[in-house]
Amino acid sequence: MSDLKFDPRNYRIHTDKNKRLIRKSLEDCGAGRSILFDKDDYIIAGNGVYEQAKELGLSVRVIESDGTELIAIKRTDLSSEDARRKALALADNYTTDTSIFDVEAIIEDFSADDLDAWEFSVDDISIPELDNSLNISPDKGRTGCLEDKFIIPPFSILDSKLGRWQERKRAWLSLGIKSETGRDEELTYKRSSQPPRIYQVKNALREKNGSDPSWDEITDYCLKHNISMMDGTSIFDPVLCELTYRWFNLPGGVILDPFAGGSVRGIVADRLGMQYYGIDLRRKQIEANYKNMEDMFPGKTTKPYWVCDDSLNVKELFYKEKFDLLFTCPPYADLEVYSDDPRDLSNMDYKEFLPTYRTIIQRSCDLLNENRFAVVVAGEVRDKSGVYHNFVSDTIAAFRDAGLHYYNEMILVTNIGSLAMRVSGQFNNSRKIGKQHQNVLVFYKGDVRGIKEHFPQLDYSDDDIFENE
Repeated sequence: MSDLKFDPRNYRIHTDKNKRLIRKSLEDCGAGRSILFDKDDYIIAGNGVYEQAKELGLSVRVIESDGTELIAIKRTDLSSEDARRKALALADNYTTDTSIFDVEAIIEDFSADDLDAWEFSVDDISIPELDNSLNISPDKGRTGCLEDKFIIPPFSILDSKLGRWQERKRAWLSLGIKSETGRDEELTYKRSSQPPRIYQVKNALREKNGSDPSWDEITDYCLKHNISMMDGTSIFDPVLCELTYRWFNLPGGVILDPFAGGSVRGIVADRLGMQYYGIDLRRKQIEANYKNMEDMFPGKTTKPYWVCDDSLNVKELFYKEKFDLLFTCPPYADLEVYSDDPRDLSNMDYKEFLPTYRTIIQRSCDLLNENRFAVVVAGEVRDKSGVYHNFVSDTIAAFRDAGLHYYNEMILVTNIGSLAMRVSGQFNNSRKIGKQHQNVLVFYKGDVRGIKEHFPQLDYSDDDIFENE
C-alpha cells in the first residue's frame, strides 16, 4: 500500500526526547502496539511511532476493522520473563508521557463541554481558559499570557516538574551554579531516605560479615559497584529563588538570608542585579560559595556577601544595613545534619531548636524595612517517633510574633525521585504518605493595603536574562 499520511491535526507534539525514546523502543524491543488510521489513510493514533518506524524501514501490515472488535497483537518472540518484554512494557507506558499536548489545536476543535465529558481538566493541559465560544483571540501583546508575564503563573501550586520550570532550571544551572560544593562531606540525609537497594546492600554486607556494616562501608561498597545512592545534599531550586526575588523584592533590593547554605540564592540575586547577604556557620561552605561565584564571573567586583558566623548574631553583623527582602530556607530541625558544630540548629533537639530558631527570625525581621516581604521555604519534619513536629506552623507563629502578617502560602511540588521506590514499603509499614512538596510561606511587614503603592507592576514578557548565554 502507499505510505500513510500524518494527521494534520495531531493533538500530540512529539518532542526530540519523545522521538528518541520511540526510536530506541523500536530498535531495542521491536514493534509493540498497532497504530490507527482512517479510510482515507490519515493516521488517527500513532503518528510518532509511524514516523520512527518509517525511518527505520519497518514494514507495515494492515488489519482492517470497523471498530466492532478489538485487535490484539501477540508477540511470539517474547516470554513473560524476557528482558526485552519488560523493557517494552516500560517503553510503551513511558514514551507517551514524553510528548505534550497541542493546546491550541485542542481549544480550536473542542468546546469546554466536550472536554468535560472526557474528564479532560484544565490541569491536564495547563491552559488558562477552555471556553472559546466567543472566538476571542488570546492577547499576544506585551502583557502576554501568565507565563510570559510572570515567568511561572503566580498560583498557590508551583509545580517544578513542568517543562517550562525544568527548562528554566537548566538555563540557570548551565551558567555554572554548583551549590552542592562545600557540602558533600558533611551534609547527610536521614538514612531512611535511601532507596530500597541500599538496604539490600546493607543486608548483604551483614550476612557476609556477621555484623551491621557502617554507613561508610555501605557507601564504599556502592561506589565500587556503581550502585546509586540518594544525593547527600539538597540543592535549592534556582527557579524558585528567581521567582521569589522578582515577585516579592524591589528592583535592585537588598536581600537578607540568615540560613544561607549553598551558592544558589546569592548567585541568582547577583544575576538579577540585587545585593545578597547570607550567613552560614560552615567556613567550608562559605569558601565554596565564593569560589563558585569567582569561577562563574572571574574578576567581578560586585558579588554576593557571605559571612561565616552564627545567625543569632545577625543584628550585630548587619547593624548598618536595612533589607528589602528576607528570604531563606532554614534547617528542617534535624532532617539534614549540616555539621558537628554545637551552635548548628540541625544538631539540636527540637525543644532547643525552636526557641533559637524563633530568636533568629525575630532579629532578622527587625532588620527588614517597613512595607517589605519575607519568604521562607519550609517543610514538615518528623520526630524520632515518626510524628510531625508541626514545624510549618511554628514558623508561621515565629514570623507573626515578630510583627509580620501571614500573607501567602504556596505549595512547591517537587520531583518524585526515589520516593516512588520508597513509598510502598513506607506506606504499608506505617501509613506515612510520600512527601512530594514544600511550603513556601510569604509574610509582609507593614500595611498590606499599601503593597500596590510600594511594589511595581510586573511584566517579564521581554525578559532576556539568558539571551546571551
